[in-house]
Amino acid sequence: MKKNFISIVIIIFTITTVLQIEAQNKIASFDIDSKSLDETRTIKVALPVGYDHSTKSYPIIVVLDNQFLFSTVTALVNQLSAISRMPESIIVTIEEGKMHRAFYAPNLYDNIKNRNYGYGNHQDEFTQFLSDELLPELENRYRLADFKTLIGFSPSSVFTLHMFSNNPDLFQAHIALASGNIIGDGYEKGETLIDVIEKVSAKNTSRNGFLYIVSGGKDLEDQPDIEDNVHNFNQRLSKLNSINFKTIAEIIKGEGHTDVALPGLISAFNFIFPKEKWIVNYQDLISQSGNAKENINMFYKGLSKEYGFSIYPTMDRLYSMSCIKNIGRRLLGQKRVDEAVELYQYWIELYPKSHLAYSYLGRAQKVNNNIRAAKKSYEKAINLLELVDMHANFNEYRKAIEGLDKELKMLKIKKDDGR
Repeated sequence: MKKNFISIVIIIFTITTVLQIEAQNKIASFDIDSKSLDETRTIKVALPVGYDHSTKSYPIIVVLDNQFLFSTVTALVNQLSAISRMPESIIVTIEEGKMHRAFYAPNLYDNIKNRNYGYGNHQDEFTQFLSDELLPELENRYRLADFKTLIGFSPSSVFTLHMFSNNPDLFQAHIALASGNIIGDGYEKGETLIDVIEKVSAKNTSRNGFLYIVSGGKDLEDQPDIEDNVHNFNQRLSKLNSINFKTIAEIIKGEGHTDVALPGLISAFNFIFPKEKWIVNYQDLISQSGNAKENINMFYKGLSKEYGFSIYPTMDRLYSMSCIKNIGRRLLGQKRVDEAVELYQYWIELYPKSHLAYSYLGRAQKVNNNIRAAKKSYEKAINLLELVDMHANFNEYRKAIEGLDKELKMLKIKKDDGR
């Protein structure tokens, strides 16, 4: 009972935290007049905090369950990326259309109930919509990295598993929530998706990607076959796992069918982006021999090579030295001023419209006695503030410029007196 109570408290705290963070995202929307679906569908896009200020490209996460999962995924990705547990990502969802989501899922055969699901079996139309309409439109509108994740829950996880098996190159990661029962069913009687997934994976041993499958423990009360499905899946697919191809199915005890979504997502993202690989102490990196920026970038180049897209350091982070902003301050305290200036210039390279980046560069330039350059940096910060109509830091930057003007006057007086 105590363990369950603690779990509930953690989940409530997590939900509260991530919903607060979600408010920081810019939510955009647009319509696609789909020929594949024969209707107009509205697309919602949650852009990472600072997207408009940066030049970076971002991985995308396509969420198939708009009402149930879009806000949760958006908030959770914000939280995990803010603490350097995964890359910042663009979250995409498709608002509901005329047909139920099961209309576009394969009509699998239930091997326990000895009947078909009764789903629409229109997965080909939805696949065409994703590949020929949605993804190209997203590529035209946004800066996308070559790493895409597809997330489905229950009926839409049937489509997610279908995509993993039949269109392996469209998405690099697949998350199927509340689907431990589904993998025991198949396209035909007596066949299972475990058979299908094993077969297609064995044919393509050079494949890159991730497949995460989860069910809540309470689902076993009505569907005890889930336990055998999960065991069989892991036993058979583990033989095919490699450095670049990873699969796992699990049961999260104490969770119900819908309750498993949040802990399942947390577990899924940790499976794809293990904290052991992603968490790094920037203080350790700058304490190594060599240049601070090069040491930090070396770590992220390793991650980039593993995942196949560019992954960048964290620029700003609350309550942690493991970000460019705060580690630059540490370098200034260590009298490594040139390295701090270099880091802040790198910040500006990635975020050329960030007033905060220019203000920290100005601080470092002032410490480096480059007063004129520092003044220019602060002036740029103020200009950027005015462009985005944000004035929280205006007085701070204006006072810094006034102080720099006084120093420039003093330098001029000293120079004149020395003639």
